[in-house]
Amino acid sequence: MSKKEILFLLSLLCFCNCSNPLSDEEEKVPEMFPVQFSIQLNKEIIPYVNTRSFPNDSIPEPRSSEDSITIPNTGDVQSFCTRIEYAVYNTENPQVLVKHKQYKSEDLNIDFGIVYDSLPMGDYEIRLLAHSSETNELTENSLTFDEVTDAFYNQTSITIGSGDTISREINLQRIVGRVEFMATDAIQSNLKQFQILLTGYPNKFNLLTGKGIQSANEVTINHLFTAEETGKVNNIHSLLSFIPEENKSMGVKLTATDTLDRYLWSYSIGSVIPQVNKILRYSGKLYSPRSSSESLTLFLENINWGDSINISLDN
Repeated sequence: MSKKEILFLLSLLCFCNCSNPLSDEEEKVPEMFPVQFSIQLNKEIIPYVNTRSFPNDSIPEPRSSEDSITIPNTGDVQSFCTRIEYAVYNTENPQVLVKHKQYKSEDLNIDFGIVYDSLPMGDYEIRLLAHSSETNELTENSLTFDEVTDAFYNQTSITIGSGDTISREINLQRIVGRVEFMATDAIQSNLKQFQILLTGYPNKFNLLTGKGIQSANEVTINHLFTAEETGKVNNIHSLLSFIPEENKSMGVKLTATDTLDRYLWSYSIGSVIPQVNKILRYSGKLYSPRSSSESLTLFLENINWGDSINISLDN
């Protein structure tokens, strides 16, 4: 074999060794370390009465003070929610979602309220959201729900080092507010429907930032009256809402129609800003014409039954 042939074979062998895609470093699998989060609600949390909103459907009759209301065990996430969203972000690049998983209370194979995971060494941002929406979709950190239910949220940071085992108790805080419209006039027999039309309704949620995202579309909530409701007073129509970014409000238009589909009453509120863990209650005539001197009254109530702020809204 000539000297040139020997040099060619040696060069080819060297090239093959240098081109090997499976280097020792690439073959290594990152070591994973266990992570556990035990989820509970803030101990001051008490339930909203009628905790669900009903877009595009009838709103059920609100409970009266005489109705029996079962108060869930304080801190028990299962008493308030049926879903837990678990999301992990890398601290260095928080816009990129590392993983997302949903836990359901009806799944018998899990211990609902405890999140088990394993992660490699690094710094992470953890997001936890508990709610009861049957369907939801996550797109670019934005969760879209079929309806807004009572919901609770937490942001936490963790650092995993070599040999670390992470086990934490996480307190979730309520992340929604409730808006109510209470009719001080009686339901008449000719009343067919009460409609709430919302613009800029924050029915989406940014899982990373914890802020509500306003819908680009109008959202309608309809209530069809039954004969059994005739004569009732202090009837309440309600909805739950995520909290929008600061200074962002939603518009509300309230309309009552009779059995002949004629407008009996219509009222617009240009700026409604839901407040976390509070009830905004608008009270006044909702089903019958009002004189020019009448107005709706706004009651602001802390869900923990603190002081109320009453504000009159002029026509």
